[in-house]
Amino acid sequence: MAEPVMGPVMTMLIGGLLIAAGLIFASRLPPWIGIILAIAGVATLLVGMIMLFGLAHEKK
Repeated sequence: MAEPVMGPVMTMLIGGLLIAAGLIFASRLPPWIGIILAIAGVATLLVGMIMLFGLAHEKK
């Protein structure tokens, strides 16, 4: 069984990958694709951080 902390960490890694893909696609394809991917990446990073903070407060 995986540690409970791996969920938020994986979520933040996926967010980083979405941001990187957005930067790559913005330079090669129409910019709106990159902008949408980057916004989704930032939102995913925020969700991961919220999950991590919730997990930290739950441990007390």
